[in-house]
Amino acid sequence: MLVLDEPTNHLDLVAIEQLEQALETYDGTLLLVTHDRRMLEAVRTDRHWRVEAGVVSEL
Repeated sequence: MLVLDEPTNHLDLVAIEQLEQALETYDGTLLLVTHDRRMLEAVRTDRHWRVEAGVVSEL
């Protein structure tokens, strides 16, 4: 299992793109916590959850 909490913080665009490419080939469980909408769109996931005002909802 890979846990990434705000992985794009402090990364430049080139590094973010490299991370996205690496995640494309990752064949395992990924827990990705991010506010980066671009990252959310670029990384293929099976489920999305939103946490807002202490409430968790599946998208």
